[in-house]
Amino acid sequence: MTPVAVVANLGLGPKFRDHAELYWRGLRELAPAALLVDIESLAVAPVAGRFSGYTVVLLDKDVALGEAIAASGARVVNSPESIAICDDKRRTYTRLAMAGIPIPETLILPPLYPKQPMGRSVTEAVAATTGLPAVIKEAKGSFGAQVYLANGDEDVEAISNQLADRHLLAQTYIASSTGSDLRLQVIGGEVVAAMSRHHPTDFRANLSNGGTGYPYRPSKRESELAIESARAVGGFNVGVDLLVGNSGKGEYVCEVNSNAHIWRLMAITGANIPSIFAAKLLAAT
Repeated sequence: MTPVAVVANLGLGPKFRDHAELYWRGLRELAPAALLVDIESLAVAPVAGRFSGYTVVLLDKDVALGEAIAASGARVVNSPESIAICDDKRRTYTRLAMAGIPIPETLILPPLYPKQPMGRSVTEAVAATTGLPAVIKEAKGSFGAQVYLANGDEDVEAISNQLADRHLLAQTYIASSTGSDLRLQVIGGEVVAAMSRHHPTDFRANLSNGGTGYPYRPSKRESELAIESARAVGGFNVGVDLLVGNSGKGEYVCEVNSNAHIWRLMAITGANIPSIFAAKLLAAT
């Protein structure tokens, strides 16, 4: 059997250690010799042979590390390219749009540097293209953070200027999905678990932001959207977030997460995601 290792930043705290150990324990059911490797104790020389012949589950967003591990002859899951696409929302939405997947109307905003104000033409483009209110997102962010609601031109300008050293994008605000969304976990081209998320007072439904999750049975179309999104970003194991349209169903793809935490999804749905992941991963090696 191909040797397997889970590589993660265990020093980030209990939430990240628990996440890595869930996958590690799932893999050990089928591959008892599977390793759990802490990034903090790992130094990888480019094209070194440490992981040659391994399948490496990379539970981190360090793309350069993933590329170095892959260069040593390892299969890295998710691939460094997929992680890079998912970790930059500008790249994510570009890939989704190229694949014809429905997303909110999106504008990639020009980069600003400190003390460089947002040009009036940009705020006018946001109002004309996405409409107002608009959602302003930092290109990098997790757990619902780095996402802001701009109700008018002044908010677009103020948020952009406050975040002048960040890469930003603007999107149409999907009012029908206020405080609600869907999370579908896709592994190996199959939806293996899903939940709906709701927040009573915030437009973001993330559980880490105080939202509540419930088991959800996705429709055929919702599952197709999630699977198509995973394929568009090249993800083997991803969490896909859908925004709810006027139909009450998931109609737009909001996010594709290459390193989605799964313990709450497991607790809410009862799905043994690590075991499913292990079986699909090892069957594909």
